[in-house]
Amino acid sequence: MQIKFVDLAAMNDEIRERVDRELAEIHKNTAYIGGPHVEAFEKEFAGFLGVRHVIGVGSGTDALRLALMALDVGAGDEVITTPMTFIATAASIIQTGAKPVFVDVDPETCNLSPQAVRRYLETHKNRNGKPHKQVILPVHLYGLPAAMPELNAIAQEFGALVVEEGCQAHGARIDTPDGWIRAGAMSSASAFSFYPGKNLGGWGEGGAVAVDNDELKARIASLRDHGRISHYAHQEIGYNARLDAIQSAVLRAKLEKLDEWNGRRRKLAKAYCKRLAGCGVKLPAEPAGYESVYHLFVIRTEKRDTLRQALLEKNIGCGIHYPLPLHLQPACRHLGYKSGDFPEAERIADTALSLPMHPALTSSDIDRVADVVRETMKKESGLFAGGHIANTAACEPPPTCGG
Repeated sequence: MQIKFVDLAAMNDEIRERVDRELAEIHKNTAYIGGPHVEAFEKEFAGFLGVRHVIGVGSGTDALRLALMALDVGAGDEVITTPMTFIATAASIIQTGAKPVFVDVDPETCNLSPQAVRRYLETHKNRNGKPHKQVILPVHLYGLPAAMPELNAIAQEFGALVVEEGCQAHGARIDTPDGWIRAGAMSSASAFSFYPGKNLGGWGEGGAVAVDNDELKARIASLRDHGRISHYAHQEIGYNARLDAIQSAVLRAKLEKLDEWNGRRRKLAKAYCKRLAGCGVKLPAEPAGYESVYHLFVIRTEKRDTLRQALLEKNIGCGIHYPLPLHLQPACRHLGYKSGDFPEAERIADTALSLPMHPALTSSDIDRVADVVRETMKKESGLFAGGHIANTAACEPPPTCGG
């Protein structure tokens, strides 16, 4: 029997009745673009995140590009970000005319390293031809928030902006002196994707920008609609990047379930960590005060390809996120990076394996996956931990793995 890597059909079954009602109303009123369903979702998602405004757009790529454009990021500016993410992060930056600047990631969390960001800014703070703007763009990878308190402090020190990419982290949180704060509510603007496989995913493409600033909200709303300021007046050249009502209806129904579904993911992650402890794979880190929503459950091993084949042979879905860091992508060749520039990101790319993770998984599914992982690793000599071959004792999970 197959264990799916993602099971969208099972999630859809939990919301089908509400979605059917909403879709019937949309079709009756033929309000497909904009309108009350989009506005209601924007308000509800803003309340969920704890921000003043959410602007629905056509995709996560649109969200990030329009957020940067609304902050007047463009030619001559630099956006400091991680090479360990999907190509859309770099593409959105390049599409504004700005330059992506990659720095390495933290080897434990896989997220943007504050120390690497600081080193770059220190090294370049006194150079000639300093860019008009510098932006720090952390990606909350795999569902774990990036080190926002540290990154925000660095940004303030060096006069940089911060824009979050929360496409994998709907509902993730950090415990701060002001209480728990959601990923996406800790910067000038944040971008979200609602691609179907996300923790909060639609039935097609969709995205959103979250902001607190009224002027930013107005400009992003204009940019998503061809720069429109009235029915036939356009202030600037924008994009056709609107969120449609059908996606909004699906997202509203799923938003009601999101905390519950994320809670299930965290329990599944905890079960994985318990079953896989000491078996020779590196488990996901979850630092104290950070709450991952486990969009992906990513283990690491130098035997990745052998383990992946063993899982597939047992009809267990799995994936690799991501096998080629951005600085080595052909589309980013013009940026001038080479193999070896970011060793931690490259090591993760060579050793990361994503196991099945979705709210419909059962305890028996976890047991079956873990049995294959443990059996396969037992057959292999040498254990991966922290980037080198180590003893089994070194491979125990972080104490907070999976909550």
